[in-house]
Amino acid sequence: MSSWLDSDLGTGRTEGWPRAAWRTLVACMALLAAATGWLVLTRPVHRIEGDFLLREDRAVLDAWLVEQLQSPIAETRARAFLALARVAGRGAADRLASAMTDPAPSVRAHAAFAAGNLYDSRGPEGAPPQAVRSGLLALLADDDRVVVTRAAAALGKAGIEEAIPQITSSAAPIATSMTAVMRVGATGESDFVAEYLDSDDQDSRWAAALAAAELEFAGEGLVRRRLLPLLTDENEFVRAAALRAAAVAPQAEEMHEAVQENLSHTDPKVRFEARLATAAIEGGTVRQMLPAGEPDLGLALMGMTLNPLLAPADYQRVAKTLGVRLRMSTSLGDFDIELDYDQAPLTSEHFRRLAGDGAFDGSRFFAVRPNGYAAAGAGMALIRSELNPKPFLRGSLGLLRQGNDSGGGFFLCHTALPLADGRYVNFGRLVSGDQRLDSIATGAEVLQIREIP
Repeated sequence: MSSWLDSDLGTGRTEGWPRAAWRTLVACMALLAAATGWLVLTRPVHRIEGDFLLREDRAVLDAWLVEQLQSPIAETRARAFLALARVAGRGAADRLASAMTDPAPSVRAHAAFAAGNLYDSRGPEGAPPQAVRSGLLALLADDDRVVVTRAAAALGKAGIEEAIPQITSSAAPIATSMTAVMRVGATGESDFVAEYLDSDDQDSRWAAALAAAELEFAGEGLVRRRLLPLLTDENEFVRAAALRAAAVAPQAEEMHEAVQENLSHTDPKVRFEARLATAAIEGGTVRQMLPAGEPDLGLALMGMTLNPLLAPADYQRVAKTLGVRLRMSTSLGDFDIELDYDQAPLTSEHFRRLAGDGAFDGSRFFAVRPNGYAAAGAGMALIRSELNPKPFLRGSLGLLRQGNDSGGGFFLCHTALPLADGRYVNFGRLVSGDQRLDSIATGAEVLQIREIP
């Protein structure tokens, strides 16, 4: 049996190229065209990321960035909308609203997250325009749970209190819904909070206890009754959150015995919260001593112009950097940190360079909130904020906020800080030294921070 590539010899054809040769040439040209298209559409991810970083670092909105909003690759479109919001500010509103109807879930999720960053109620941009607001509300019914989660978080950050009923009935994780309730100060949601205080899921109990503390719900009968068992919860984070709620509960005498039993608990954050709750129940004033739910230190804004962090040739290198570890040597011992170049490459590179130049040598932890965070590096130079959806957990490394920018110091989390999620740049995590984390006190010295070879 002959194939389509068989020679024409013996067919009587003697002029020109054999038919098989023509077929071979056409096949090669088709393969070359396909390969060219493949290379265009699958440019190495780090190369594309480097192009985005250049524009974010230099605040450049150009034809290339706009073109990426129409990329046939969903992940590229998603990344482009995030970059657009970072560069264009309110000018990105219409495009973000349009992206919330994109067929790709990753694009819808990025658009929602970007909108939450842009229209944070604590920022200068003000309330989101109606198109963005309507788009976020529609995403609460999305089939993709990540999209729902990003939309719920964005509405909470934007302070849209009328969205709370839809958020609390959506498919968003309970921790996300509780954070939204806290952020908008939804004081009418005590029944929703109480519902999850006796949940079988420890993360839901923890989030509900934090909300009860933040919104001071512990004085209400149903919340108080359901908080009481949490004062002896097996999970230390749940127990500490319940103790925090007890500390702001008026006339919490019936909790006194359970609170006092926690004064000798083995976990330092539980003991700390128990001391505050005891003082409150006995008539002390503890509100100013309560651990902050986020590292909002009210620092004076640093007057400085943000110049580009990197030279043009460095963006591609930074975009493909992974796995950088630093050792923070302190008066308490060493802490090893892994920088997150995937979620916050510019911030990670900024921190790495400052550390290598000795910028943190001899600095001190200037603000420590037990069962909260420890902040150091006062006066750290500013950088454009690379807000990302990575949650702040125990051991997370974040940058303080300076208006729309980040810097002025960094912080290590003693516990999960849901109110900081998406509001501060999460750019690393502790990989060793956790046993010393709770011993950090105000004034502890940072001897140096250096890269681990």
